[in-house]
Amino acid sequence: MIWIKLLFLLIFFEFIQAYTRHCAQCVAGNFLFRRNLMQDSSIGMAMGWVAEWKGTDCLKGTVNSIPCDHACLQITILKHPLEENAVEGIMMDCSDMMIHSSPDLPKEIDFKAYDDNAVFSAKRRSFTINYNFTMRGFESVEKIREDHASIILPYYREDYATSTVVILLILFVLTIVSGTVWVCHTLFFMKNDDHRRRYPVPGRKIEGETMELQGVHVNTTESDATSSAPSAPTNDSESHHDEENGNVLA
Repeated sequence: MIWIKLLFLLIFFEFIQAYTRHCAQCVAGNFLFRRNLMQDSSIGMAMGWVAEWKGTDCLKGTVNSIPCDHACLQITILKHPLEENAVEGIMMDCSDMMIHSSPDLPKEIDFKAYDDNAVFSAKRRSFTINYNFTMRGFESVEKIREDHASIILPYYREDYATSTVVILLILFVLTIVSGTVWVCHTLFFMKNDDHRRRYPVPGRKIEGETMELQGVHVNTTESDATSSAPSAPTNDSESHHDEENGNVLA
């Protein structure tokens, strides 16, 4: 009996989980850069800001799927002047405890626990902000891409003209500077080597070689002095001279 109860409980939990609503959690475009617009306390705008949004991209398929008790929410920001299919930013998340107060929405409705399909629109500053509440849960990444296939986001229009160009420019400047330093360093040492070969400095020879040349010079001088000086008479020549003198006297 215990195993049968556990089996029924397991089936019940799987049934509940299968029908639990899940919402997509992601951002796209410049939504994260419009935080001051969506959390402007000076006009009574109080909205949650989720750390998990960073690193996601709705249109690239980097999407989190989270359980949600109430309606799913999509906020779309359009910048004035309005351009065809141009969107400033998109946010998708669960509406549970997301929007506490907003001048863009009816004040008599509690949007922290909203269970209905509805779209609200408001204009603030130089933007139009659309709030889309839906009881339809997150289906798939492909469905999100299909629903937003025609829109143009600042990421695709401006990213290459700003961030990519800046990075390429920095790499180009670093390459030029490194090449210039290497060429100057090489030319400097080549010039010094060429100057030493053409104009050798006296006394800059190797010490051992200099001492050897000095030794050769001393030996040569001594041999010249010895050959030029008269040789001293030997004992044999003196004896021979004395004998000749004795013969003459006799």
